Amino acid sequence: MKRAAIIYNEHAGQANDHLSIEQIKAQIESHDFQLKLCPTSKPGDGERIAKETGKDVDTLFIFGGDGTVHECINGIPSLQNRPNLAVLPGGTCNDFARTLGISMNLEEAIDQVCTGTTKTVDVPKMNDRYFLNFFAVGLIADTSENINEELKATIGRLSYFWSALQTVTNPTYYTYTLTSDDLHLTGEALSSSLTEITLVPSDYLHNTSMTVITSTSLKKVDFPYQPGRKPNLMTNLDENENNLIHHQLKHLTLHVEPEGNVDIDGEDGGKTPVTITLGDKVTFCIPSESQ
Repeated sequence: MKRAAIIYNEHAGQANDHLSIEQIKAQIESHDFQLKLCPTSKPGDGERIAKETGKDVDTLFIFGGDGTVHECINGIPSLQNRPNLAVLPGGTCNDFARTLGISMNLEEAIDQVCTGTTKTVDVPKMNDRYFLNFFAVGLIADTSENINEELKATIGRLSYFWSALQTVTNPTYYTYTLTSDDLHLTGEALSSSLTEITLVPSDYLHNTSMTVITSTSLKKVDFPYQPGRKPNLMTNLDENENNLIHHQLKHLTLHVEPEGNVDIDGEDGGKTPVTITLGDKVTFCIPSESQ
């Protein structure tokens, strides 16, 4: 029998399918797992529990939204023996689970990660924090900064629309300097964003570099931005028409004036400047091709 634990946020917004944790536990254990329940009760618990429990299990299930996944991933790189990570959608936003091809139906998702395959990926690191799904400075980060947590708990994804409406009425333009090896870029942007996943979802599991998008005139860009989900700038977006330039990098340093808020995986990442590198490798459970 395989050893496993599940970290879950009891207060994760709008956990889909309304399955109780005991029902989730029973379904996972039907796949020959012996499962330990590890609830979180306050910020930081996910990282701490992942670090304490991860070394003793073969698979660590993470049930929650992108914020819970972000916390947990930061507890893994310090472990010498790392478990496979199985992400189960259960929060307001589940973008990383979507990127891995995991169903938004919780029962289907459990079967997929328990019977599928695995993939090892490089996890990017910003200063001393790891992230999986998204990094942003500017409009998108300011939108996340302005989210009312009580409103988010009440109306879920709609809270992002409200925050975006409040933010875009008074946007800030940033002057940025981005350096990496022989690359040195400066410019003005409404929102500087970097990601290894959201911008290139079809290639993410096969990439060993990060995709950075800059623009010569972001004032003219019509972002296909749905608040509550990080923007997929590769979708229906013409590079030439929107003055976008794509860069594949393994590390970078970003300075922004005025000092900008940083959003990593939808969480507060502090302030600029930042240095980003490709960090440690982590193995995820993903659906098989037949699933």
